[in-house]
Amino acid sequence: MASRQRHPLVSYQPFKFLFQFSYAVTVIPRLPYYVIVALIPSFRPHPTWSAKQTFMTRLIYPILDVTSRVGITETLTLDKGKQGERFQVVAPSTSDVYQGPLASETIKPATIGGTWFPCAPGADIASKTVVLYFHGGAYVEGDGRDAQCEAIAKKLLKKGGADAVFSLQYRLSGYGGRDPFPAALQDALSGYFFLLNEVHIPARQIVFAGDSAGANLATVLLRYLHAFGGKIGAPTPKCAVLLSPWVAPFAYDMTGNPRRGTDFIPSTYPAWGAHTYADSVPNPTSDPYITLLGNPFPTPVPLFVNAGSAELLLDDITQWADEMRGVEGNVVELHVEEAAVHDTFLVSKILGFEKSAWDVAAKIGEFVRTF
Repeated sequence: MASRQRHPLVSYQPFKFLFQFSYAVTVIPRLPYYVIVALIPSFRPHPTWSAKQTFMTRLIYPILDVTSRVGITETLTLDKGKQGERFQVVAPSTSDVYQGPLASETIKPATIGGTWFPCAPGADIASKTVVLYFHGGAYVEGDGRDAQCEAIAKKLLKKGGADAVFSLQYRLSGYGGRDPFPAALQDALSGYFFLLNEVHIPARQIVFAGDSAGANLATVLLRYLHAFGGKIGAPTPKCAVLLSPWVAPFAYDMTGNPRRGTDFIPSTYPAWGAHTYADSVPNPTSDPYITLLGNPFPTPVPLFVNAGSAELLLDDITQWADEMRGVEGNVVELHVEEAAVHDTFLVSKILGFEKSAWDVAAKIGEFVRTF
């Protein structure tokens, strides 16, 4: 597979400005069309959608597309910022826990951070149900802080069965060889050991959860625990919640997908993430730590999987859930969110899917409290 580690030309000025300006010039004339489609119910891509849902899904598509084509990964910081004491720095665990696919000559475990919701943990945290949350963003965007994850955490806290949420700020990948696989997975393991050994939360009180790429990350962490948990002294968590999991990162060509007209993800966005994150892996389309689809594995951890009926990844997610169910002993609950796009937990307020996302939160709560 050809490497795409160099930044595209439009990442650099003045080409970046010229590209963004010319792209905006092509989008602005489309806005009246978006408005007409949104206002006339019979024109909407889904019969149950509101005007806001229709307009915003049309608008977000070109915004994501131009961002992906420029391809600049945001810079993370370990400063507390407005999160204050809710933000905690997470040091790597001992080197012996990073084995197999996590033992890299070039990518080493690093100090990262994470944000607590609703507040920094108190003395009673060990008795609480704590969600270790992995944000989405195709491994190239996001930091798990308030702007991205506050609304997600609120749903998990109010309806999703969580007493506290620790949202991990794992390293992001980028062009130029910035933090590719296994950086994010190393960080996910570091975050888990932080909760186990530093915060002293029993594994039976910890729930893995994530959306999109974060759900991919939560799942491959479970795979790692299945393969190496006994060797490194890492027990499995209570259960896992996987929201619109990115099960096949390199299957980003959506030509012919029947839900291409109802979702907001351009193919350039997952392509950006897949190549910067996993181009260094010899066979990423079949590697079980990159591609979930076609690589089921046994796990004692019950899985709640959510997919939108209007999202591009529905068929892949459904197939993967069936594969996981086919492994003896696995417990997998698949919930299909009616008329929903990809990752409503993240985009519900922006795109107008708030009620739908809250309904999913209630389903998550029922699931978490079962185990």
